[in-house]
Amino acid sequence: MNRRQFVAAGAVGGVSVSASCLDDFLEDATTFSATPAVVAESATDDTGYEYQGTEEIVSTESVAGQEIEVTSYGSEYTRPIDLPLDIFGGEIEAGVFAVISTPQVSVAGEEFNPVGEMENEELVQEIQTQYEELRIEESVGERSVSALEETITLETFEGEAVLHGEHGIDILLDIAQLEHDDDYLVIVGVYPDLEDFPIDSERDRIDVMVQGLEHDDDVDAEIVESREEEEPLSD
Repeated sequence: MNRRQFVAAGAVGGVSVSASCLDDFLEDATTFSATPAVVAESATDDTGYEYQGTEEIVSTESVAGQEIEVTSYGSEYTRPIDLPLDIFGGEIEAGVFAVISTPQVSVAGEEFNPVGEMENEELVQEIQTQYEELRIEESVGERSVSALEETITLETFEGEAVLHGEHGIDILLDIAQLEHDDDYLVIVGVYPDLEDFPIDSERDRIDVMVQGLEHDDDVDAEIVESREEEEPLSD
């Protein structure tokens, strides 16, 4: 598995706006852009997570002769972890945190975004389909964290990830979604679930990362990649 692991890029692509659902009320060319979300440096310093940058994804699709352009962002953080397994021979980036922002789509006074209508299980499936190395199973609990002046509910799923292309390890995946400042945010955290591994401490790190979220026009996001997706959808 490469450095970017298995979260941010797949999550952004998996929750992008489905233009065919908007076809009923689109009349003119429309452009929608989210605001990037990042984690405060104080939180990354406390948790040991390192900012890997923010990816910008612009989706342009044609529906019934109309164009919709949607810009979403995914910010990713990783943390080297010394796993209690001899097969890896040292630290690997087994801790991953990502936050995805995708805009609310508002046309003719109506708002729409698939993320706002999806359950966590559906979002997890969207992420999982992007990566053969990731298999997510059932929900095992939830907890609340205060951030962005709201109470955010993180739901935890257990699963398995394949690291270095051959070694499978048990993992926990935390996921949450919320509406904030005209965007929908999806928060994802992934960390090992192994015997003799301090799971509670790793969970606390995810909570600190969530508490450190920043999402406004003044955030300092480093765009490390910008790509366009142009896949016409059928009506």
